Order: sequence, then C-alpha cells, then structure tokens
Amino acid sequence: MAVNHFVTLVAAICLVGGCQGNDWQHQHGADHPLVGRIVDVGAQAVVEEADLLAALAAADIVLIGETHGNRDHHRVQAMLVHGMGETVSGVVFEMIGTDQQEVVVLHFKAQPGDTAGLGPALGWETSGWPDWPLYEPIAAAALAVDAEIVGGNLPRRSVDELMAKGVDALDPGLVARTGLREPLEPDLEGRLVETIDEAHCGFAPDDLLPAMLDVQRGRDAQMADRLVAIKGRGQSVLIAGSEHVRRDWGVPYYLNRVAPDARVVSIALREVDERLTELPVALPFDFVWFTPRRQPLGFDPCDAYRQQLQRLDAGLPPLASTGLSKG
Repeated sequence: MAVNHFVTLVAAICLVGGCQGNDWQHQHGADHPLVGRIVDVGAQAVVEEADLLAALAAADIVLIGETHGNRDHHRVQAMLVHGMGETVSGVVFEMIGTDQQEVVVLHFKAQPGDTAGLGPALGWETSGWPDWPLYEPIAAAALAVDAEIVGGNLPRRSVDELMAKGVDALDPGLVARTGLREPLEPDLEGRLVETIDEAHCGFAPDDLLPAMLDVQRGRDAQMADRLVAIKGRGQSVLIAGSEHVRRDWGVPYYLNRVAPDARVVSIALREVDERLTELPVALPFDFVWFTPRRQPLGFDPCDAYRQQLQRLDAGLPPLASTGLSKG
C-alpha cells in the first residue's frame, strides 16, 4: 500500500474515532507532552505515520503490543493492519488459543465475514479478555485485507500442564524449534521473573514463580512459532500484550531462534505516565506510540487488587475491575 494511502487512512480513522487531543477515546493524560507521538527508539526521534509505514513495509513480521482494554490501542491496531494492506497473510491473536483455530475456520465457513459473531463463537465472554467489540475491528481489518485470523496462544490445558510438568508438557517439536529447554541468560531471567512478580503485585508465591516463568516463555515461543508458520505467504502480524513484543525476552527472542533471518518490527502502544515525559525513550521496542490512559495518572492497579482481596476475605462481592490486565 502506498504511503499516501496510509496517511489518508490514518486521517479518516482519526476523524471518525479520534487520534489527537480531545478526540482520544480515553482522556486520562491526554494533555501529556508525548500523547500521539510515535518514537523510533533506535533513532531516538519522533516520526510520522508514513515513516512507521515504511518500516512496516520492509518487515516480514510485525508485532503490535497493547495495553489490554485500551480502546485507543485497539483502534490503532486495526488501523495498522488495514494500512499494511494485502501484503499481510495472517494476523495472530494472543487472545485466541491454537486449539481454537478450527472454531475460527468453521465460523467463517458458515458465516463469511461475520467478525461480530466470531467472539461468541470462541466463547469470548468467559475467556477473561476485554470485551470482543474492542477486538472485532482488528479482525474486520484482517478480513478486509484478505488475511487469515490465527490463534497464537497456548491452549488453556497446555498452560495447566506446563505449570505442573514444565516444558515436558509441550509439543517436543515446538520445544526443539524454539530452544525452550535452553535457560535464559541469568540477568535476563532475573529481570523477567521480577517483571512477572510485579505484574502480580507481589502476591505470586515464590515457589510458583519458576512455573510462571515457564508459562511466559512457552506462550512467547508458541506465538513466535505460529508467526513463522504463516510468514511464507506474506507478512504476519501479532496482536498481543506489550510485554510479549519486547525485543529482549518476548516473542522476538524466539523468532531469533526459529527465523533468524526474518525482518521483525516491534511496536508498543504505550499509555503515558508521569515518569517519562520526553526523549530519550529507553524501552525495548523498535517503535513506541504513546496514547492516553484508561486510568488516571498515578493510578496503582495493585492498590485496587489489594482492595479486591480484602473484599473477598470479608465475604464481599468483588469490584467491577482491578485495572489489571494480562500481558
């Protein structure tokens, strides 16, 4: 797709849904100096949408990381998939398990083009992910460019078995291809375990952290494997939480093993915060696109999580949301 077409598409979507200033769907932090900025992390420079498109056009695999449930992130993801055009062969979703691929295929066979009905067909309402209408435009954008919708995550039963048995529970071919038996460099593993612990607000039992590390690595390896499996027909795109698209320990780590020659571009859609207000942006992605937040600046999801635990301990019903999200 030509650069001018992409810029036109960006303008059209922004007019409809809002990409700048007070037109963002979320307003917390909308006046932050980085909101709406796209930063090329390697160059430490703010770039335009056309520059981002040029980087995407040169890639074999594009990874688009989100904060789950941020409506602006999901709109930008749909825009990028549509903007990449018919060079995209498949869009891999972290939110769909590999064991659900047949459901996707059968749904579209029976109801061609029915992206609104795909969520219910997948049992989305009991999946724990944010509402399907947030993700449906991404699926619609995939079909609009004639791309396949692909389940990329480990099945739930595989996660349970991985927690109990380690990597022996996974497909031996996947383990061999992605090098899951090989330990991470100690400093990298330590930082990843610390991040997993922080994501669970320090409530994860210490004796479970090694198993949780296996699950994080297994999910990243599985998504990398699926991206490579569909890459031969064109570009492949991943829709996932931003922690999964990090270049240091996320999906790119395993892509380096299964497809070392693939050209990979990682984009993080990032909610602004008070700790980062200007360049340099020392974050482990190729590009970072800053957006407003779902929650106010200074909001601590762990405080909300502690309130949930206190309510449960007191026999009270949980609050509507902790603000925590899977990653």
